Amino acid sequence: MSDFLSNFTNDKYKKTVADHQDVASDVETTVSEVDTSSFEQTASETFEATTEVGNELSENEIDSDSESTSTNLTTSTHEEDDLLVKDQSFAKKQKMKRGIIACVSILAVIGISWFYYGQTHIKVPDFIGKSVSTAQTWADEHKVKLDVSRVYNFDEKVNQVIKATDKNRTISKKKTVKLTVSLGADPKEKIKLPDFSKMPVAETRDFIKKNKLENTSVQLEYSETIAKDTYLKQTFANQTVTLETFKREDNLTLYYSKGKEPITQNIDVPDFLSQTKEQIKTWSKDKGVKVTFETEGSETIEADKVISQSVAKGQKVSKADTITIKLSLGKPMIVPDFSQFTFDESSGAAKNLPVISKQVYSDNIPYGGFISQSVAAGTQYFAKDTIPDIIATYSLGRVYIKDLKGQTEGDLQGTFYNDYTSKGANITYRVQYVNSSETKGIVVGQSSLNEFVPLTCTIIVQISNGHEN
Repeated sequence: MSDFLSNFTNDKYKKTVADHQDVASDVETTVSEVDTSSFEQTASETFEATTEVGNELSENEIDSDSESTSTNLTTSTHEEDDLLVKDQSFAKKQKMKRGIIACVSILAVIGISWFYYGQTHIKVPDFIGKSVSTAQTWADEHKVKLDVSRVYNFDEKVNQVIKATDKNRTISKKKTVKLTVSLGADPKEKIKLPDFSKMPVAETRDFIKKNKLENTSVQLEYSETIAKDTYLKQTFANQTVTLETFKREDNLTLYYSKGKEPITQNIDVPDFLSQTKEQIKTWSKDKGVKVTFETEGSETIEADKVISQSVAKGQKVSKADTITIKLSLGKPMIVPDFSQFTFDESSGAAKNLPVISKQVYSDNIPYGGFISQSVAAGTQYFAKDTIPDIIATYSLGRVYIKDLKGQTEGDLQGTFYNDYTSKGANITYRVQYVNSSETKGIVVGQSSLNEFVPLTCTIIVQISNGHEN
């Protein structure tokens, strides 16, 4: 009995505890030496493996204890057998407890290591064929740096990833992911342009798409003479560009016909009464409707305002229709009928108009009678106009030749111009020198004296030569 109890002394228990601690230490050492790849094992597999080790240790120790005590049991009493069973049960529980603690510790280490690994590493998706913005969004979300290089690539779209390092691999977040991104077709590449005038619009669009001419466009316009889908013209935005120097980056507009414009009255006519002429012209240009303008004076509507429109507000017209707009010239200044006025009254007959009244000789119209006016009666002038002088002409009656005797030859020029020529009479003179006792150069006679003569005639004037007969 004493030998049996000696197995459960304090020293024996301390030795057993030390043995168990050595076992746990060996297990922990084994775990610490496991490669990081073992983190991919599931927690359940680790727990089962650890439990099996603990069970084997427990069974071996129990068998060893059983063998060491089997000899003593042959001589022990029934009371000693009961004590041994209780002691073995306690030891087994202690061993299981230490095994569980060791297992939980291992799982904790594995969990922490796995969490740390997951926070510092990331699997790189395959970005090839995707937009660089998608890669940048992923990088921003996972705090990964991108090194993006861009190259021209005719076959790939702009901003599309064409090459990537570490795709589908797990890397440290501190590592930079390198991407190669397409810039699309090279804009500086020279393009040989075909003769578009011989190509229908469909072939032209195919050529533009095939050569990736992003700055070349097709514009359709109506034409009354050119068939639909037929070439009209082409224009370069930069006038220095030619067919030989054209590059992909240059702007080119190709115009093709849409055929004749269909006539449809679908354009609403606005109220033009409150609009200016320039506003109406702008509307006409925007809508493609022809607008013509007429003008007339108005006593009530100021200049440049609309008096009327040929198509009423709210009606519909087509681009083939024409709208006539009548604009005001303002209050008119009307040329009067000067035949209703005398010579003295004529100068004040027309307010705000420049009137010049004059008198001329006439074979047919008696003195004071109205002959003519330079601007017809009823003619209207407005403030914006350049108004000419209005000449009202009245009659001086028939030409009457006065006595010229006593005048010198030198006086005759002024006399004939002032008295006759300036007043509409074509009266000329011819000098005839005669012997006379009068001083040389003095008028001594004339062919017509104190009598009426026609508007056109020649008067013979006799001039003294200073010699007596």
